Amino acid sequence: MTTTAPKKRIYLNFFEHGCVGSHMSPGQWRDPNDTGITKDRLPYWLNLARLAERGKISFIFFADSYSTFDIYGGSADAMLRCGSQFAVNDPMVIIPAMAAVTKSLGFGVTGSTTYLPPYLLARTFSTLDHMTNGRVAWNIVTSHSSSAAKALGYDKVVPHDERYAMAEEYMDVVYKLWESSWADDAVRFDKESRVAFEPSKIKRIEHDGKYHKVSALAQNHPSPQRTPVLFQAGTSKAGQAFASKHAEAIYIGGLVPSQTAGSVASIRAAAAARGRDPASLKFFVGISPILGKTVEEAQAKYKRAVENSDPVGGLAQFSGYTGIDLSRFPLDEEFELKDAPGDNAVHSFLDNFNKVVGDIGAWTPRKLGEIMALGGFHPAPVGTPEMVADVFERWIDEADVDGFNIAYVTTPGSHEDVVDLLVPELQKRGLMWTDYEVEGGTLRENFYSTKGASKIPSDHYGHKFRYGTDFEGDSLEAFKAEKAAST
Repeated sequence: MTTTAPKKRIYLNFFEHGCVGSHMSPGQWRDPNDTGITKDRLPYWLNLARLAERGKISFIFFADSYSTFDIYGGSADAMLRCGSQFAVNDPMVIIPAMAAVTKSLGFGVTGSTTYLPPYLLARTFSTLDHMTNGRVAWNIVTSHSSSAAKALGYDKVVPHDERYAMAEEYMDVVYKLWESSWADDAVRFDKESRVAFEPSKIKRIEHDGKYHKVSALAQNHPSPQRTPVLFQAGTSKAGQAFASKHAEAIYIGGLVPSQTAGSVASIRAAAAARGRDPASLKFFVGISPILGKTVEEAQAKYKRAVENSDPVGGLAQFSGYTGIDLSRFPLDEEFELKDAPGDNAVHSFLDNFNKVVGDIGAWTPRKLGEIMALGGFHPAPVGTPEMVADVFERWIDEADVDGFNIAYVTTPGSHEDVVDLLVPELQKRGLMWTDYEVEGGTLRENFYSTKGASKIPSDHYGHKFRYGTDFEGDSLEAFKAEKAAST
């Protein structure tokens, strides 16, 4: 008798950004039904949170950024005109309000290990974890943008591999602050003994490393998760090593499953080599579906989105992501890619897009801009819930992903279509939960589908820092060895 393996149940996240306008789909604020221009007021975020929880969305993922893209044409003008990555609200401020109108929905938010002092970041995430009853994740980034570096006081971007070395030490510092400083029973509020917090149960963190120095008690008492759920993206050699050691959730790129499957398998194998359960790492691919009850309805929505899209804004985003200024190419003339800096990279990107969109004739900047303005580096399927669910299943089966970061085209229309059209189809196929596994639980409990599993797993590197172990971290040990060898 043969048995069929159970289907993997997936996680859906809403991919958001605090900018007032259209982040991933430049120009869509022109749609009369789009509400993106109201992101500077709380009703937008409260309505989104309620909608997401109704649809059993796992968490809202805030892809925050500092400053903006200014590569295209050597200025930020194109980004200003298209209404993307400007007027950006700080999601750290928004999240508690969204948590107040939900019970189980999680919230992931970006924080840079390059620019934010670890003590402040640790305090902020502990606060968010308290305010959300343990429903927060940290999207760990090292920040590659030159404009962000200049905005935050640096003359240039720190080199790639050094950013990851800084991030490794940064993680040791925040683990100490979250896991090592306070014992679980340090909070007393004993009226008879007049002890609020027991001093003998709280340890001063002393860290004097290559990149960071901290001497302090952690300012916050332990939050429900202590360490937030750890989200990360990065497929370089250094990025994969970092993910296999620290990440619980991993954003992975790719336009087709075959581009992604190898990275997923590689990171799972590296995690297993560290003694971690490779299945505990959850991989998310970005996707921008356009859904309709019928094919005709979906295609009409796509046509309207193309009409509203800003192709120059899409090109400016492409330039910002890649560091390649495409303004030197005439908008409606075929690309002439020769030997100029970045030409080989552009050629590779166009080849990848061909695998998804097929033969659309000669590539012009306008065509590339239109694609970037409607999903960009994400797959962007157009069709009925059944057709889009088929695409999701292909990614699950062929790339072994665990979920999707869904970027909207218009808001709230795209979100409503996911909740009302796609989610029921995924549930019917047994690919998605009909309710949160732990209603009212922490994000980590729902992430691992295990009630009581709020803290970082025992096979995770961060678990070594738990109170009472006196573990100093790999980075400090390596730094001390380096200093000893040089003396």
